[in-house]
Amino acid sequence: MNSLNSDNNLVIVRGLSVSYFQQKKEVPALSEVSFAIPRGSTCALIGPSGCGKSTLLYVLSGLMRPSGGSVMVGGEPPTAPRRSTALILQDYGLLPWKKVAENVGLGLEIRGIKREQRLDRVKRVLQEVGLWELRNRYPSQLSGGQRQRVGIARALAQEPDLLLMDEPFSSLDALTREMLQEQLLQIWKDKRITIIMVTHSIDEAVYLGQQIIVLAGNPGRVLEIVNNPGVGNEGYRDTPEFHQLSTMLRSKLSH
Repeated sequence: MNSLNSDNNLVIVRGLSVSYFQQKKEVPALSEVSFAIPRGSTCALIGPSGCGKSTLLYVLSGLMRPSGGSVMVGGEPPTAPRRSTALILQDYGLLPWKKVAENVGLGLEIRGIKREQRLDRVKRVLQEVGLWELRNRYPSQLSGGQRQRVGIARALAQEPDLLLMDEPFSSLDALTREMLQEQLLQIWKDKRITIIMVTHSIDEAVYLGQQIIVLAGNPGRVLEIVNNPGVGNEGYRDTPEFHQLSTMLRSKLSH
């Protein structure tokens, strides 16, 4: 487990508790969660449904307030949406009436980035994800994998230092999912963005997360934090270490 006191940490969570109200009753979602994410690293959050994984992402993004404990991102509490944090949701969040390039540039437009600079950045990120030729299509004219790449491009256009992803590949077929996993790894290698991803797939967690945080319970708590140094190595998916770690995590989550 990474030290909570390291200067290299971009994200530090100490004793985090989160509750929400449902039918006038307080419902705990997370309880006493603590961990740290080093700058420029990847982290996967796994655990059963209802253990607070998505809630944790919303807190890190500044969209939800903690009920107890503290959260620091870049040395400050994320009390409002942080400009250097990008959040990618499961449903892509694309506007159906806007073309690909317009969707990618939407966040920059909202921030008041000048048109010429905005167009240059949109072109660059669409080229990076291989979608420049499709820039004038609407989301309905794209496959699921292409729509997810548009979502990734829109996040990258913000030039974030923290990328939060809530089950981004869950609705895709296996081959498209693996292709986008490879693309995400390449983006991480090139840019060294800190990435925190929620996933239900153990294999995806092992393939992408240098640190794997296993959540359990209702309310959610940290069951274990596993270091996974093989991430990004050539052929890692085919190694004994990959399969051993996947098997170990399956065993933990099945109990």
